[in-house]
Amino acid sequence: MFDWLVTGQVVPVSPAASVRAPRHIVKSGKKLVLELDEARMLFDSIEVSTPAGLHDRALVGLMVRSFARIGAALAITVEDVFVQRRRLWGRLWKKGGKQHEMPCHHNLETYLHAYIDGAGLASDSKSALLAGALANSRAPCPRLMLTP
Repeated sequence: MFDWLVTGQVVPVSPAASVRAPRHIVKSGKKLVLELDEARMLFDSIEVSTPAGLHDRALVGLMVRSFARIGAALAITVEDVFVQRRRLWGRLWKKGGKQHEMPCHHNLETYLHAYIDGAGLASDSKSALLAGALANSRAPCPRLMLTP
């Protein structure tokens, strides 16, 4: 109303100009992106007899189990996967250089160990863990596409 009065030159200055509206913050709980049977169908459809299949299963497992962005998942190195108190942990690098350490789900632990051992990455701790050949490509990876 005061904006209309100022525009119509009824009042010289709006008395409500310095008043700020309250911030509206919506907090929602974390929800599963995939149902359990959908996730199982996805993991079962990945061929794990090749290093590329092990890579895909580890990448999808990391994203499903940690809700990580694709950029954070591809930026992880071999040394960012470590054992702490007999449990495998992963270190994700978020936006702004923040790091997030989390314990791995037991299935994700199995997927990561299988990929690291199958690809022979255990000796090179500085190498990228999940950045594959299509990491910088904008084309979708044909190995990860599912048919209904």
